[in-house]
Amino acid sequence: MSNAFDDLIAYCQSMGTVSSIQSVLSWDQETYMPSHAIEFRSQQCSWLAQKAHEYWISNQFRDLLGACIDLTSQKVLVDTLSFEQQRLVQELYKDWKKKTQLPSEFIAKYSALVSESTHIWQQAKENNHYSLFEPYLGKLIDFSRQKAQYLDPNQSAYDTLLDDFEPGMTVNKVETLFLSLKDRIRPLLKQIGDLTLHYHAIEGPFDTNKQWLYTIELLKTMGFDLTNGRQDQSSHPFTIDIHPTDVRVTTRLDEQLFFSGITSTVHEGGHGLYEQGLRNEYFGTPLAQAVSLGIHESQSRLWENHVCKSLPFWQGQLARIQSYFPNQFTDISAQDLWKQVNKVKPGFIRVEADEITYLCHIMIRFECECKLFDGSLSTKDLPDFWNDRYQTYLGIVPSSYTEGVLQDIHWSSGLFGYFPTYVMGSICAAQLFDTLKVALPNIDMFIQTGDWVPIKEWLSKHVYQKGRIYQPNDLMKMVTGHDISAQYLLDYLVLKYEALYEVTLS
Repeated sequence: MSNAFDDLIAYCQSMGTVSSIQSVLSWDQETYMPSHAIEFRSQQCSWLAQKAHEYWISNQFRDLLGACIDLTSQKVLVDTLSFEQQRLVQELYKDWKKKTQLPSEFIAKYSALVSESTHIWQQAKENNHYSLFEPYLGKLIDFSRQKAQYLDPNQSAYDTLLDDFEPGMTVNKVETLFLSLKDRIRPLLKQIGDLTLHYHAIEGPFDTNKQWLYTIELLKTMGFDLTNGRQDQSSHPFTIDIHPTDVRVTTRLDEQLFFSGITSTVHEGGHGLYEQGLRNEYFGTPLAQAVSLGIHESQSRLWENHVCKSLPFWQGQLARIQSYFPNQFTDISAQDLWKQVNKVKPGFIRVEADEITYLCHIMIRFECECKLFDGSLSTKDLPDFWNDRYQTYLGIVPSSYTEGVLQDIHWSSGLFGYFPTYVMGSICAAQLFDTLKVALPNIDMFIQTGDWVPIKEWLSKHVYQKGRIYQPNDLMKMVTGHDISAQYLLDYLVLKYEALYEVTLS
């Protein structure tokens, strides 16, 4: 290995250290930070964002990168590098090109705005006060438009933002994908809506301290290393990647919503396993980063939907659950739990939605973002449009901003273009799990007995350890043998809900 490459890696690890400090502050802000500390926290985040950006645009980094790759022709100059090291350099070049197009002053202002906006959003959500957050939403959209203009003045702002989260994604591609799903999902919803699912329902309250202990047990069973990570509680569950040896996940516990804490923990645990499974030695570089948000989401969706919401899961976990709640699960069967957690019922809250209506929640948000960015929808009129879309898609209308337009943290964090990656995650999860079932023919037995290590090991080998060596579709084709296709998700949903409702779905 060349000295030039070694020097580049060392510099990247310094950049990674700055980013990790930003992550710690973000995690603290969402978990334990005193509410009156927000002004100073915004200053901290702004200063750190500017410092991180200065690392990227410095002459030193340009020279280090230029010693490994021609900055004009993009030809790798060090012939002793392995294929994956060459890909590391090529991906760094792409990142560098993006970063150098964003002025440092813009980065600092944008970071400060995001920090303040997330705090204001939290207050607005708690108090059902959309008008408190609405001015900040307008500013965030303006800043995001400006960011897109800096990155690529030749395409629409929203296309640029989509591509930033999922390489190669455009509005047209998302619309085509969503149309193929709508054509099958809407008839499914109508057919299932006329059916009755019979089960013995569980009734709360469920002691949140006991729920907490059980979710910790689930994380351990998944293989999440609690010496290299931790779980906390937050109003909106999330995962923060600080370093492969320090990954923070959060969950949301409610004494009346037993399944919420379980599915949140397993979902975020799936993200956490990905982050813990990245390669330590390349920290700060593309080889220690997820290939895309869609692939990242596929990992959480695979664990949540294909493992946690499967019948073998509840068959295996019922005894453990009864040990925590002996009086509330005496007459409850694994079938009862499986049916209740998967019941299809239109609801207002995205993170509590079943797998079919969840897709509708994302389509609604995508339509909102498209209109916000093409100028046909104002932030003032957003709640009414949101409610209209919920009536159209799910036949329900939110009774408050809190259960409506204010429910998600994403827009307050400036994450426009993020939501479609959730559907991409569901699609890729179904496709990966289809391949995983072939690789592990006894996977149902593994899930039921709580021996989930083989699942984690397979994902580590085929996804985690690859970093950003491959583009999303290339990775999926290499692992599954096929391009990314929504058909796997549709086939999975039909088979699952046919078994659940004991009916043939047309």
